[in-house]
Amino acid sequence: GLTGGGQAVAAAPVAVWAAPDVPGELVSFTPEQKGMARTVTWHRDEAAAGYVELAYDPTPWDEYAVEYQKANGLMMNPLLSLLAYRLARLAVETPRLNATVVPKGTYLYGQVNLGFTVQAGQSLYVAVLRDAARLAEADFVKELGSLQRAAMKHQLSPEQSSGATVAFTSMARWKVTRHIPILPPNTGLIVAHTAPLHGVATIGASYDHRLLTGFDVVQVLQALTQPPTKGTEC
Repeated sequence: GLTGGGQAVAAAPVAVWAAPDVPGELVSFTPEQKGMARTVTWHRDEAAAGYVELAYDPTPWDEYAVEYQKANGLMMNPLLSLLAYRLARLAVETPRLNATVVPKGTYLYGQVNLGFTVQAGQSLYVAVLRDAARLAEADFVKELGSLQRAAMKHQLSPEQSSGATVAFTSMARWKVTRHIPILPPNTGLIVAHTAPLHGVATIGASYDHRLLTGFDVVQVLQALTQPPTKGTEC
């Protein structure tokens, strides 16, 4: 096959699965489970995955989100969408965040396709907002909200559920205080947002160490811990 950069890539060897030796029943994968299996396999077999995290005070972001919600008359708190937008803008400022590895080097994507995880019942989706950094903050929040609603109804189109170039996930709704996410295929970075504990929150990221160093990722996370100042929202 060919990569996005046009280089020929040898097909990965087919994994041989050991057959279970305990009686049971085979239940076929759903389409969503097939997608998850592909993601996990790519993370395991292709990426040189690393993970870093840091603690921060979530108060500035909480205040920013509440103020934004009131100013824009939103029913739901937009905190996660605002954080995801900040990540999309950072990916423009530092192109290596929005990239993948191909046989001859680093492949820098020409646009930021922001992947955002959505748990809809038993199904986990990565909703993809394409060319996300082209949008103003308010338009990003609106379009990502539409994608989330489509995911909750299991109505994402193939274009809306593939092609992520950088990703964001949160388990704060379940009060999770630490989790290590799996990289979507052909990405170099997925940021993990969590719930605060005793006033302190943790933000982390899984990354492809072939592409980024721990220092690179820490700089991204440090930038993400602070909301934009007034007048600087892109």
